[in-house]
Amino acid sequence: MPFERLFSSDNENTTSKTVAALQKGQIIVLPTETVYGLAVRAYDEAAVQRLIQLKNRPENHPFALACSGIELVNDFVPDMEPLAQRLVRRCLPGPISLVLDVPACESDFYFLPPTVQNVVSQTIDQKRTVGFRVPNHSLTLNILKELGEPVILTSANRTGQSEKKTVDEIIIELGKEIDLIVDDGDRSEAKSSTILRVSDGQYSILRDGMFKRETLERLTAQMILFVCTGNTCRSPMAERICEFLIAQRLHCSLNQLEEYGIVVLSAGVAVGYTAPANPHAIEVLRRKGLDLTDHRSQQLNETHVRFADHIFTMTRNHRETILSLWPSADARLNVLRTDGGDIADPFGCSESVYAASAHQIELEIGKRLDEILER
Repeated sequence: MPFERLFSSDNENTTSKTVAALQKGQIIVLPTETVYGLAVRAYDEAAVQRLIQLKNRPENHPFALACSGIELVNDFVPDMEPLAQRLVRRCLPGPISLVLDVPACESDFYFLPPTVQNVVSQTIDQKRTVGFRVPNHSLTLNILKELGEPVILTSANRTGQSEKKTVDEIIIELGKEIDLIVDDGDRSEAKSSTILRVSDGQYSILRDGMFKRETLERLTAQMILFVCTGNTCRSPMAERICEFLIAQRLHCSLNQLEEYGIVVLSAGVAVGYTAPANPHAIEVLRRKGLDLTDHRSQQLNETHVRFADHIFTMTRNHRETILSLWPSADARLNVLRTDGGDIADPFGCSESVYAASAHQIELEIGKRLDEILER
């Protein structure tokens, strides 16, 4: 039976027909933000076996699981280590496959048929690992969400052959063995996804791709974020004080923190315009040997919240404001004071009030330093 060819421009019809094809056990070609991929339902043993035969895949070369979102990845890897959490949160959806350690129990991995478990995993350093992908392609994500379960996703070529970046190339090589193609145009300029192994707080690049190595270094850095209202008083003081205390603990200079994979930032929930730090804040920190003269206020945004490993607010109201906009930040979001109280706003007050505020901020960060550096 000849394959069916659908087009990404016909979004609703293509989504429903593709989901139906996957549910029937068919092999389909899906577009991603990188190259085209072959996909089958991960829970369909017969479809997986057909895919293995089509690819001529060796046993030591596992397939990746493509998921509709990071929630599904978390179901497969609960209690994910901090570095893996950071990369999942920051990189997915995106052109990267993360090879993660699967726990020995309490994972959706073990709901997969045993034969499928074997073809999507391998043992590295006595740990069972699985590669996860969340493609950053709106149509493919819609298909995965509508399907409601992961698919096996692999490049649209036979093992050992070059990746095919156009539908016509795929048809020439695989047209007799596939059931459906979702045509989203030419991919000849696209790079492959990066494959990254993450384990024990370290990462290694298994395959170079769209993410440059320098980008990965930034993406794996720990980010600590302090938030107040206007980002001219409390949170910028907290940012500099935190940098100072971490540098002291690590026995390094402030300029070396990035080399240690640590970034400290601040932002405000109600920044009307870009402004320097308050003069009193600048003077109080100058007396501590810290420089705030280059600070410029910035509005808190989704990227800040998504990337931050720790978010500390000056008041309970700040925390509630953030939580109302980004509920998923809850586990990483705390009021800075360990007793749950507020750090009062010194704006409009004397320099001595700013000094008292800075002292309180330094005490509270000191109490949280072990928590901040546990990564």
